[in-house]
Amino acid sequence: MLPCQTSCPRYREGCHKTCEAWERFVRENQIEREKKKKYLAFHSERCSAVIRSCARTMPSFGYR
Repeated sequence: MLPCQTSCPRYREGCHKTCEAWERFVRENQIEREKKKKYLAFHSERCSAVIRSCARTMPSFGYR
């Protein structure tokens, strides 16, 4: 179900393929997903680096 299906007065079957508001909605969501993806990749790498460092300095704790 499309999010605009219940709230858009101009909704009709298949209108999302040409709707400017829908294209804007999709584009904004795509930008937001890319930002989140970059954020998670950055922090995942930083956390991995910290874990690797801890594993090297204190191997007896068994971080993995």
